[in-house]
Amino acid sequence: MHNPVKLAKQIIAEQADALAALAQLVGEGFSRAVALILASREQVVVSGLGKSGLIARKIAATLASTGTPAIFMHPVEGVHGDLGAVGSKAVLLALSKSGRTDELVRFVGHFRRLGGSVIALCESVGSPLAELADVFLPIPERPEAGPLALAPTTSTLLMLAVGDALAMALLDARGFSEQEFARFHPDGSLGKRLLYRASDLMHEGPEMPCVPGRAAFNDLLLEMTGKRLGMSCIVDDGGALVGVFTDGDLRRLLTRHERPASLTAAEAWRQSRRDPSEPPVRCSTIPPTMLAVDCLRLMRESSITVLVVSPDDSCPLGVVRLQDLVEAGLG
Repeated sequence: MHNPVKLAKQIIAEQADALAALAQLVGEGFSRAVALILASREQVVVSGLGKSGLIARKIAATLASTGTPAIFMHPVEGVHGDLGAVGSKAVLLALSKSGRTDELVRFVGHFRRLGGSVIALCESVGSPLAELADVFLPIPERPEAGPLALAPTTSTLLMLAVGDALAMALLDARGFSEQEFARFHPDGSLGKRLLYRASDLMHEGPEMPCVPGRAAFNDLLLEMTGKRLGMSCIVDDGGALVGVFTDGDLRRLLTRHERPASLTAAEAWRQSRRDPSEPPVRCSTIPPTMLAVDCLRLMRESSITVLVVSPDDSCPLGVVRLQDLVEAGLG
């Protein structure tokens, strides 16, 4: 039995050496593959069998998420009807270590008869798969990693590296931007940062706590506790925002006034303002289109926990809380 740590280091070193050899093989064929895919207006079809098929699925997913429409197609299912989804101008990226996998070679032959172009990713330029291809992308002939050198390890790593390099080269050629990536990953961290707006996370309509300035202090407290947001907007008779009264304001007011119940909502808000020695609040209203990540930045810079959303910087449309942004994965 081998020492596990020593074996792991040996395998990783062998695979790193194989990747270095792969980098030396990248040449004009890679540029031709990129150009072939860019010229096609149809989905790239990625195919392989066994472990190569698993890598093909991952490559298809990476292509699709970085601006190059792509699908995985199983070679056996392909010749039993799935080829009906392939147009005559499609490009096939076919993966096989040996380039001699019978099912894949048959599938590629049928694909060629439909008029599509083929990019072969395998070891041997003299293999049936490479001979059927328009473009050959070689991987170095290296033994699989591990004591038995049987399970697909190094070969699949090399295929994955070529697939990633191809996806990134296509991304660069298309001028694919962060904003486009976010559109394809709306629930990912980048998508949330670039797509979520204040309007997406705000509490509005009956969910928004709001009272007129002339309302009694007790009515203000009932609105805050009933809507369970820890705050309430206070508006004048025309619906314009007077201020925002929060739990923190309530605590300040209770230390400053002996009979807060005798105040109106507007008076309670005025008497609960921050001490002049504290950092001023930079803003209290934001447009619905403001990015949620910018809302978070404003809250942190001003040490506040809520922003009022207003299309005209006057009448409140909704409110966004720090807690809402954190729960959305932006915090």
